[in-house]
Amino acid sequence: MKRVERSFPLPHFIINKNFKIESLSDEAVEMFGEINNLLNVMDEGSLTKIEKWVTPDVHKLSVEIAIKPSDEKQNPITSDMHVKWKNDLYAEVLIIPKDEQLSKVTKTMDQLRSRLNDTNFQLLEEKEKLEDAIQHGNRLSAPFIRLTEETALVPLFGHITADKMYSVEEPLLQATQNGDTERVLFDFTAVGQIDEDGAQLLKNLMTSLCYMGSQVIITGVRPEQVKRIQMIHFSSEITFMNSLHQALKKYCSD
Repeated sequence: MKRVERSFPLPHFIINKNFKIESLSDEAVEMFGEINNLLNVMDEGSLTKIEKWVTPDVHKLSVEIAIKPSDEKQNPITSDMHVKWKNDLYAEVLIIPKDEQLSKVTKTMDQLRSRLNDTNFQLLEEKEKLEDAIQHGNRLSAPFIRLTEETALVPLFGHITADKMYSVEEPLLQATQNGDTERVLFDFTAVGQIDEDGAQLLKNLMTSLCYMGSQVIITGVRPEQVKRIQMIHFSSEITFMNSLHQALKKYCSD
């Protein structure tokens, strides 16, 4: 294979329309060795682009490509490739590797991307821990306390929200079923605001307990909560009592 006659301080080739190298510069040999086909030096990600655009139909072309690195552990070398067809059979190709500064920027970006992925994973772990802590806190806001063999108490704390009801529904139903509880006292003394969605889910929970054969008693509703309680339209099977003390005296005294 002959060398190109003109002298370029860059890799220079003359190729045919099948990408076979007809001649190449000393710089091309120094960078790529004795190669027979231009596609052999291209990174896999650039092959489709080159095969599509480097044709005699596109008389003159400048395109960014990635060259295979000499060391497999290194990243592909980003380069500019300039192509000019002399006729329908042959083209001149000049490859200009990006400067070292760009390589450093690319390496830095890769490092930042890796660090960002690690950070995202750590944030995901922290998010999962926070969600677990919130669910645990919600479950503690409605503990199941067995008072007697027949009676259990569920003192509600804080606001009645949908998230809280989703967290406590399954544990409360499971505890009631396992203990074959005849009645469950829901005490509202420490309840704050009652959200609409939370109220609906609380109603569903109490209705499920009734279907399971447990009597549901609500105690400790404050005057400012009465309007919201009336809007919930609890089942007629649910009993209301003024205070927890009154309910305990009736159901738990010897």
